[in-house]
Amino acid sequence: MAIEVLNNQTEKIKGALSDTVFRRLWIGSVAINLSLWIQSVTAAWLMVSYNASPLMVALIQTASALPSFLFALPSGVMADLMERRRYLLIILGIMICFAIALPLCALLGILGPWLLLLFTFASGAVFALQGPAWFSAQNDVVPRAMLPSAMALTAVSYNVARAIGPALAGAAISGFGVIWVFGLNVILVGIGVGVLLLWKSQRRVNHLPAENLASGIASAVRYARHSPVMRRQIGRTILFVCVASSLWSLMPLIAARQLTGGANGYGFLLASIGAGAVSGALLQPYLKKRFEMNLMMAVCCAFYGAVCIVTSVTTNLPLLCFTMFCGGIAWIGVGNTNMLALQSAMPPWIRARSLAIYMMVFQGAMALGSALWGMVANQTGVAAALAISGALMLPVMLAMNRMPARPGADSEATEGVMPDDQSVLINEYTLLVPDNTAVAVEITYHVRPELRDEFLRQLHLIGSVRRRDGASYWRAYRHLERVDCYVERFIVSSWAQYLRQRSRATLADQEAEQRLWSMHDGIEAPRVAHFVAATHPD
Repeated sequence: MAIEVLNNQTEKIKGALSDTVFRRLWIGSVAINLSLWIQSVTAAWLMVSYNASPLMVALIQTASALPSFLFALPSGVMADLMERRRYLLIILGIMICFAIALPLCALLGILGPWLLLLFTFASGAVFALQGPAWFSAQNDVVPRAMLPSAMALTAVSYNVARAIGPALAGAAISGFGVIWVFGLNVILVGIGVGVLLLWKSQRRVNHLPAENLASGIASAVRYARHSPVMRRQIGRTILFVCVASSLWSLMPLIAARQLTGGANGYGFLLASIGAGAVSGALLQPYLKKRFEMNLMMAVCCAFYGAVCIVTSVTTNLPLLCFTMFCGGIAWIGVGNTNMLALQSAMPPWIRARSLAIYMMVFQGAMALGSALWGMVANQTGVAAALAISGALMLPVMLAMNRMPARPGADSEATEGVMPDDQSVLINEYTLLVPDNTAVAVEITYHVRPELRDEFLRQLHLIGSVRRRDGASYWRAYRHLERVDCYVERFIVSSWAQYLRQRSRATLADQEAEQRLWSMHDGIEAPRVAHFVAATHPD
């Protein structure tokens, strides 16, 4: 029965693979993810061979994760602003250079713990720079109906690499040595370059003035600040990953001190948790139909905590591999559900940047948590650190239940209909407004007294949307002499930013504004007035 269910879910998930372009990009993503995991595993084991401290071993995980915290957001902005194929080719070219330099340093005998950390950080940086662009490219080439399948397959590609990469790295280290394993990364990155050369991407048409990097980053930060969905998912991710990172960061020490399998044992452990994550991704559609989203994640949190505790007292390799397999199912159950709740509610214009923010938060929490658990292991030992992290999963589960997740509605992720006057504002007003001059917009409403409370609630909801999509200031005012008169005022940094703000409205936003305008009491629509900043004549 379980095998039949898994087969059925596999058929549903692999639907996006019927698209040739997506299939090629997916194969490329498997190769790139595989190169990351092989290098990370090899670097962690090489650090253990240097007889480094637990903190230095854990810092390998930090060096791999920290670049995503630092570079994911600029990468997401560039993925939205640049032609993605060209951008990815540049990044992968840099990645090949680092992949070649690392084995050369090892051959010359100059590779030590600190230089290894530096290379790990550099490789993590270029991986972070390509991540949002590649993920967004995969989602863009399939129709929206296939988006859940594409997202599930993206998770599968990462976890297939996680399952295969460690075992492959462990076997290659034992059979051929570290140099050959690092050399394999060059081939894998080359596969990614080949896929990009075969991809003929379509240029995106945008009639609005182009954003620059600084403006794009500001837009992403503003959206995250004013979007309840993003705030909720950021909080949930930080809580879970900071605690759950203990298992990942301390796994080389588990293999070295609790097992006698050496590099192969470490590879088996990582392969087991990766295989569990792949199985969890395949089972998720089945589980989501039968269990409420937040209940499923609560069970996964408790299950992951139990895995950490069991791992802290187990020295048997088969039992540890089974435990890691269960941990992989729990890990992907939380992570993939959080990702789905986020991406399903994101409109196209912010999708790459929202993914970049998620990656930044995820990897930042992983880097911070890894360093923290390395220090705890230094003081208390590896087993005690794992047991502590397992116990902390209970308060994490309770805290996450206070920030419930929900899947986004289609109207939240669908671009709205372009306003009728947008072309007039672009073609006529753009020439009248100086560049980088602040713009103020004032909308006047007349509301009957019995609708006052409902109107104000809806008005403040719209105010959050205005700030989320571009307004630097928003405020609602009531007229002192006319009790039925209300004025909404907001400011954007430039006329181009105002045009972008209008174009970013989703169907859900437009429906909310229509409900607001329906409460206006008057024959004519609410009066909209535009103002530009008046500069001093001197």
